[in-house]
Order: sequence, then C-alpha cells, then structure tokens
Amino acid sequence: MANTRMYRANVTLCLAYPEAFADRTAPTAAELNSAVLVKNISCALNEDGTTFTLGDSDTDDSLTFCDEGNLSTPTFFNPEVVFEAFRDADTAATGVFNEAFDLIAHPDIPFIAIMRVGEDSDTDFATGDRIKMVGVKTDFGIDVVGNGENQRINQSFLNNDFVNWNYEVAA
Repeated sequence: MANTRMYRANVTLCLAYPEAFADRTAPTAAELNSAVLVKNISCALNEDGTTFTLGDSDTDDSLTFCDEGNLSTPTFFNPEVVFEAFRDADTAATGVFNEAFDLIAHPDIPFIAIMRVGEDSDTDFATGDRIKMVGVKTDFGIDVVGNGENQRINQSFLNNDFVNWNYEVAA
C-alpha cells in the first residue's frame, strides 16, 4: 500500500441554509450538492484564520452516594467554527470571495457549517463521505487588515445548538 498524503485541497468547507435539509441529522448527497442552498466557499477561506474543531465537552460532575470516585458525564459539545475569508478588490465582482463575504459579514444569520476531509474541494458530495456539521449563527464580521497583507473578514460563529460530527453521508 502506498503512502499518499492529503493536501489542503482535500478539505471542503461549506455553509448551508438550514432549510437545505429535510432532516439535518441525516443529510443526503443530493441535499449537500444543492448549489442554491449549500455554498462551497473553501477557496475563499484563509487557512491560517479558519478553525473547525470540536473542543472539550461540558461535563456534569455531580456524584451520587454510590459513585466510587470522580465521575464526569459529558453534557454539551463545544464546537469552534471560525471562517476567515479573503476580500475581493472589486465589491461588484461575481466570485467566491464576494460570495463568502455576503454570507459571513452580517449578524444573526443561521447556517449549518459543513466540513469534509478527503476529497478535492470541487468534488461533489457522495454517499459514504464523512462530514462534520455544526449549527451556527453569524456574529458581526470583523475586518482583518494589515500593512502589506490581503484584506480579509473574520467570522467567529456563535454555536446554534446542533452538532453532527463524523456523519457518513446517505444516498
């Protein structure tokens, strides 16, 4: 068996409108491939400023008289989703940079953030793909500017009470 490394082009990051899925706990490949309701903005995101991870769960450390020692029961997931997108010099241009900006720049918009690792970002979702999904809501986007740097917008999403981690896509 050959050792084959995956590169950053093997990561897909999307934002989906909540209505994209009949059942968000069991999305299908057809639903994930809807260009109208699921926006693939992978190529607009800055790798250094983007985070999609699951932090330590909150825990309930309550003990009963029958518990023998320290007991900790996970209660809530703590996903962290931050997208940092490059800005287009032409704000009227049609392209992935302005599309990403339009999605993440304004507050209080609910989305389902989606990440897939293992396929090129321009490859359609398929049955058997493993994805991570997090319900998020936009906060105020923050401009990231620096002397000699590309301008970007940073969106530290607010968690919106939904996590579907390592889901295998259905047909």
